[in-house]
Amino acid sequence: MKILVTGATGRIGSRLVAELLRHGHQVRALVIPADPLRARIEGPGVEIVEGQLTERDSLKPAVEGVDAVYHLGAHLPQGRTSDEIFATNVVGTYNLLETLVPHATRIKRFVLASTDNVYWNPNGALYLPVDEQHPRINDDPYGMSKILCEDMCWNYMRRCGLPVTIPRFGVTLACDELLDHTSIWADKLYLPGFLNLLKSRPSLSPEEQETVENLGDLDPRDPTLVIAYDPQGKAATEMVNDPRNLAEGLLLLLEKEVAVGNVFHLMAGHPFAHDELLKYISKVTGWPYVEVTVSKVVHWELSIAKARAVLGYNPARDVFQMIDEAWARKTELERPA
Repeated sequence: MKILVTGATGRIGSRLVAELLRHGHQVRALVIPADPLRARIEGPGVEIVEGQLTERDSLKPAVEGVDAVYHLGAHLPQGRTSDEIFATNVVGTYNLLETLVPHATRIKRFVLASTDNVYWNPNGALYLPVDEQHPRINDDPYGMSKILCEDMCWNYMRRCGLPVTIPRFGVTLACDELLDHTSIWADKLYLPGFLNLLKSRPSLSPEEQETVENLGDLDPRDPTLVIAYDPQGKAATEMVNDPRNLAEGLLLLLEKEVAVGNVFHLMAGHPFAHDELLKYISKVTGWPYVEVTVSKVVHWELSIAKARAVLGYNPARDVFQMIDEAWARKTELERPA
């Protein structure tokens, strides 16, 4: 098949491109002009078309003659305004869907990348583990944008016969990002990001205020891990997925006809305790950790039972294997020639 991938140069998109090529598909990648990550996907079997989701006319060459579409292109919330998120995620998805209308009857699959953020609000989940039937109760601009995109896609499926399937992703990080104190998840792991996040809160508990005062003088250049416990001594429960797991799951959505009209969680296989992960990173790297008390920690667990049973999704790489791989790569790169 000839398959269009938007967001093709991202952490997930680039792995999906590689997986599609490995299975003999041709890939057409929609890439923004001057994309600095373009080299990730350049090579045999990949046709690059420059365009932007916010410019509908630029999408016409991208959709001509393709058999399926993976729509991964979107703005994440980090560093983006509500207007930017709405323009790219919502209007951009609308532009792509409208461009596809003349081709809808021959498209074999339209895959919209969505997120577990559709379920999230400050009060947490209504029940754990969260499954695909959990109400979408999000209260932030990013989650709202994805809820709107999901509903738009179902509308085009009903109206135009576009064969839509929607995977929802959880936190997905490349291995190296777990050992990077500047990554998008750094405020969960490393002291500078953690303190910045704490300081941004409108009010702090006495324990949190003490943490800011006691740890603020530590040198942020030294890798220092942070383990946060609630007042009862419980650490957060988290899930982190490897983008290669996701790429393999996304391919199943193309191969399984039962995927059409369905939502699936393509996430990590199991949750982990936050303190268990941080202590493991410390053991592997030798980096020190500090333990602090905060007013509340998050417990976030999502079920992949439906994707396992219906698609055969089986995420083989867990977060501890990701740490091992990242550290091996880091030490190899830093080894003297």
